[in-house]
Amino acid sequence: MSSLKSSNFKLAAAGVMAFALTGLLAPATASAALVTGNATITFDNTAFKASNGYADIVQTYWGASDNNLGITGTTTGGTTLPTTGSTGPLLFPVNTNSTTTACPSCGPYGRTLQATTMDASDTSVGQIGLSGALRVNNAAGTGLVTPYDFKLVKTAGIWNIATFDTAFNYQNFLKLTNVIESVNANGQLLLSGNLQWTGLWAGLAQANTNAVVGTITLAPAAVPVPAAVWLFGTGLLGMLGAARRKSDIAA
Repeated sequence: MSSLKSSNFKLAAAGVMAFALTGLLAPATASAALVTGNATITFDNTAFKASNGYADIVQTYWGASDNNLGITGTTTGGTTLPTTGSTGPLLFPVNTNSTTTACPSCGPYGRTLQATTMDASDTSVGQIGLSGALRVNNAAGTGLVTPYDFKLVKTAGIWNIATFDTAFNYQNFLKLTNVIESVNANGQLLLSGNLQWTGLWAGLAQANTNAVVGTITLAPAAVPVPAAVWLFGTGLLGMLGAARRKSDIAA
């Protein structure tokens, strides 16, 4: 009888622990929420150079810390990228502001922090603002363009990376092809695809719009498990251990 009670107690305790940990660790039910996370882009500069009429490459990358920096052909800083092969992955964090904000004093063409207004449950409307900037150029300096203030937007079912500046306003820069789009159990958007020239930028660069020049992945930022969860689990395991020792003694 003592052995049976001990077994029942241990099974019950294990059930309590499993139930408690499941409740704490299980993802919440999917719900409406603005898109969050990070976009990472990898360019293939060998393919990029071959795809356009000026032999341009993605020359320099600036991250979120330089969102208020006016980028021109002479701007210093940033990360100089390899002239051939893979350039990344380069990080373009999703902006958390829900209204686009401008920096009119940031260089001759201004800078804006593009808003994120897209809900993960309906990607047909709204936009995903991305931090970061690029400089595209060739060895002779004759193919200079500086795309920045990016946003991800879906137009007529096609995902595009668009840019903004006060000279050209909003223009599509790269389109996504072979797209994989999903929403996880937390209601967060996951997105990946290949990148090809499109829009005004393709025209300026005399680019082949069928050439794949890179890849993009959008994923939620990693959320660490709270320390309290681990402490709670450890406590329950300790209780189970104590119960087992007690039952062994009673036997």
